[in-house]
Amino acid sequence: MAKSRNRAALRRRARRRRAAAGGASGYRAPGAPEGAGWGIGADRQRTLRKLADRADASAAAPLRRLVWWCGSVVFLTGIVLLGTVAASAVGCAGTPGMFTARECHREEGGRGGKSRACSGSFVAEDGSLVDTAAVLHWAEGEAGGRIRVRTLILGGYQRESALDAALVGVLIALLAAPAVGCAFAGLSRHSQDRLAARLPGRAFKSYVRWRS
Repeated sequence: MAKSRNRAALRRRARRRRAAAGGASGYRAPGAPEGAGWGIGADRQRTLRKLADRADASAAAPLRRLVWWCGSVVFLTGIVLLGTVAASAVGCAGTPGMFTARECHREEGGRGGKSRACSGSFVAEDGSLVDTAAVLHWAEGEAGGRIRVRTLILGGYQRESALDAALVGVLIALLAAPAVGCAFAGLSRHSQDRLAARLPGRAFKSYVRWRS
């Protein structure tokens, strides 16, 4: 019994020594493990401490954080809208049917680009929808041509095409990066440091440069 009490006391003293060693650096980055010793963890703690000492108090103002969050919402809205287009392109959303072109013509696009728009009729496969004033942007469209399409949630039509789905996927990926960046910038300094403490080395250095 006495030996068990002695071992328990030794374990408690060892835990207190580890805790004291972890607090010796003066600052423990939020999210860093308790009792982190010298090494990468301690280096990051010192770096984040220096950044916190130099930080401008106005940088975390609620208004500025709100602007960042609004920017993130805008990008996320674009991702959701593009996601509906991609879902129709791969046949996972919208009402399927056949589009028959009545006439097609080229339209001037932005920056001197051109696109081909066809007007005609859309008939759903199950007969639940008939649209005689349908319009479809169809690069290879010709009068009298027919193509399988699906309705879009927000109106309009999208042809079923793996290529179109892949292109939309690329656009979603391009929007995802600024959406995540704006959301991160909208976090409090405490939350940013907590996440940064878990980043890989190169990403952590980028975070330090951004904060400096």
